[in-house]
Amino acid sequence: VWAGTILSQQAPIVVIAEPGTEKEAIVRLGRIGFDDVAGYLEGGMAALKDRPDLVSSIQRLTARDLFEIRSAHDAPLILDVRSPREWEEEHIEESVNLPLNHLRERARTLPHDRDLVVHCQSGYRSAIAASLLEQQGFGKIYDLVGGMDAWKATFPQLTKSNVMV
Repeated sequence: VWAGTILSQQAPIVVIAEPGTEKEAIVRLGRIGFDDVAGYLEGGMAALKDRPDLVSSIQRLTARDLFEIRSAHDAPLILDVRSPREWEEEHIEESVNLPLNHLRERARTLPHDRDLVVHCQSGYRSAIAASLLEQQGFGKIYDLVGGMDAWKATFPQLTKSNVMV
């Protein structure tokens, strides 16, 4: 879904997918104009199990973890990568909204000397955002497990809501 927004059409693509789904991924990329697929990694991520030097991971935090660290003197910046409309409807207090589709071009506005906690509604977009931020050299990046859904379920009283009932 996000390939057309995130990927560059100037660079070849190597697909890493669940075994058996590679060809479908390539067809779907072609449908949105990404024809420069160099190939796919046979075996998907499992093929890299003996190559930890080629794989990185983003640390994840639960809503309770975030609650505990957000008031510390060196609290992380809470980055909400949902759309402005989603953020206006409800958000974690003190979070900053920078939609995923603008992250690559506006990431330079974020502090490099502060930890970042990235979240979206459920966790899909934030995983993409965390990866993009890591590529751009940001230091400590965390992904909020379950995103806004988990935060609301855990701390409904700490959710800033502008929705009229």
